Amino acid sequence: MRDDGLLHLVEVERSDLFVELFHELDLGETAAICYAVKQNADLVLLDERDGRRVARRHDLNVTGVIGILLRGAKTGVVNLEHELEVLREVGFWISDDLYEQILSEADQ
Repeated sequence: MRDDGLLHLVEVERSDLFVELFHELDLGETAAICYAVKQNADLVLLDERDGRRVARRHDLNVTGVIGILLRGAKTGVVNLEHELEVLREVGFWISDDLYEQILSEADQ
């Protein structure tokens, strides 16, 4: 993906915001939120509840892996049920209720 220009790595400055957030979150979540704030991002990809809470506190719009898959399913690019099963197989926790809710939403 980097070779195709779809993904690039950036360094995140260890700002006051970084230090503040790092007391609550792990390194990846802290860096993602700080970069999103600095870039005035439209959307930030976070799956952990604490990261989402902190991102929203900083007025960021948040989605997660499931949200991305759901968007792909609605456009016909993703086989949602298959991808959710793959996530579960690799240890990504999805409750049965959420699983059914996601599939139902994709059908609408």
